[in-house]
Amino acid sequence: MGASGQRPVIAQRWRYQWLYTYIFVEPQTGQSEFLIFPTVNIPSMEIALRECSRAVYPEGRQLIVLLLDQAGWHMSKKLSVLPNIFLPPFPAYTPELSPAEPMVMKLKVPLANKTIGDLQEVEDLIVRECEILRSCPQEVKSLTLFPWIKHVLDSS
Repeated sequence: MGASGQRPVIAQRWRYQWLYTYIFVEPQTGQSEFLIFPTVNIPSMEIALRECSRAVYPEGRQLIVLLLDQAGWHMSKKLSVLPNIFLPPFPAYTPELSPAEPMVMKLKVPLANKTIGDLQEVEDLIVRECEILRSCPQEVKSLTLFPWIKHVLDSS
């Protein structure tokens, strides 16, 4: 028992494990692709870009425009980008412009208010939600085809 008025010292070991979901969405069609990685960094981003290109246009000839926030691994000069991919950034601090943001919120729903045993269970829940979203392009379109995107598409 510690001295009166002092908190006892207890040894703790905080452990964190992370998963990151890379989300690619085409708001006009609702087509979406998801990749789950244990980290976010330049090599993971390069893999994600190659997989996105392969999934969307396997022959690699069509131009893919991916709007990204300005995370370091998105904008790094060290990032090797395929010639058919163009990466314009959103203005800084504008997550509300990103069509991926509503998708992030959808992926968090199955995790909310749950006691989860391990990281594999988290991954399984995210994978299941990704599969649901991929099979529901109309829902994805309703979440991601923002008025500003529709305006840009209509004026082109």
